[in-house]
Amino acid sequence: MKNCKTVILGTALFTLCSCGMNGDNSNSFTSRSLFSTEKGYYEAKLSPLNSHLAGDVGGSALLKLKDNQLSVEVKVNGASAQLMHQQKIHLADECPTLVSDTNKDGVIDALEGMKSYGQAIIPLDQQLETQFEKETKFPVADFSGDYYYQQSVSIFEMMKDLAKNDVNPEDGTAKIKSRFDLEGKQVVIYGIDPQVALPESVSTLEGESKHSTLPIACGTLIKIAVPDEENTTNGGKD
Repeated sequence: MKNCKTVILGTALFTLCSCGMNGDNSNSFTSRSLFSTEKGYYEAKLSPLNSHLAGDVGGSALLKLKDNQLSVEVKVNGASAQLMHQQKIHLADECPTLVSDTNKDGVIDALEGMKSYGQAIIPLDQQLETQFEKETKFPVADFSGDYYYQQSVSIFEMMKDLAKNDVNPEDGTAKIKSRFDLEGKQVVIYGIDPQVALPESVSTLEGESKHSTLPIACGTLIKIAVPDEENTTNGGKD
């Protein structure tokens, strides 16, 4: 039996389904809707975290959803210069605050931050089709600590990977288990100069350094009005 894919363009509600089990649970989809985001523009204004260590990092993330295509643009300024910065979309509904520093060491570390923004769901790297690659490449800031990132992906291709079984629930990255909507999710930027001294109490994810996983900026995705140029491309006609 062949697999089927349905796209309801009116609301950009994507339904991935299976018209017969093929024996591979990682690639079999139920009839439930997995990606329920309406087409349009979603923006996160990035505010600094751990600014006493990372500086006043700012910027924005803009996600454009049209038909079956998701385009992502991230602009960051004031980050650690000439350093690769991890950037991810997380599942929960808020950015960390000062009260997130539960061990009172003056730093919101990776594990404390995750209690607010939840597990990562979409790493914003060079291959949005998959959560993990053999060699993951995130943006590198220039001499001024600025960078610009842009990537696009087919929603169907991305969801194939996100709906697989989660082979390591403890790695800080989650798989899709229910309906998924981009709105209200958190965009988080990470990474400070490895020469910066950190307290011994700062925690990190297994296999990663404290410096590379330290959150330095966060913002919540909200739906925004489509720019005028998008509204006028068809001459004002529906």
